[in-house]
Amino acid sequence: MIRTAILTAVAALAITAPAHAGSVRVALAGKSPAQVEAEVTKAAKTVCFRETRSETLALEAYTRCVKATTEVAMGTLSTAQIPSSSTMAAN
Repeated sequence: MIRTAILTAVAALAITAPAHAGSVRVALAGKSPAQVEAEVTKAAKTVCFRETRSETLALEAYTRCVKATTEVAMGTLSTAQIPSSSTMAAN
């Protein structure tokens, strides 16, 4: 089971250079899917605030960043939790 996820805004930010990407660790152990999503969204808000506060259209960039970062992180997490076919065949 995955116990932590690292949320990175690189994939979500089209307006910020990758060199400026931030990250936040999110503990996942013992949390329900709703709690995980809430924690990921909270972390996305933190990362995106840091990354977009100097943008000209900061509110628009921040909103896009939070939405895209949350979607990417949740997609990555769900992909990581799917057992591989070789693991299923071994059972």
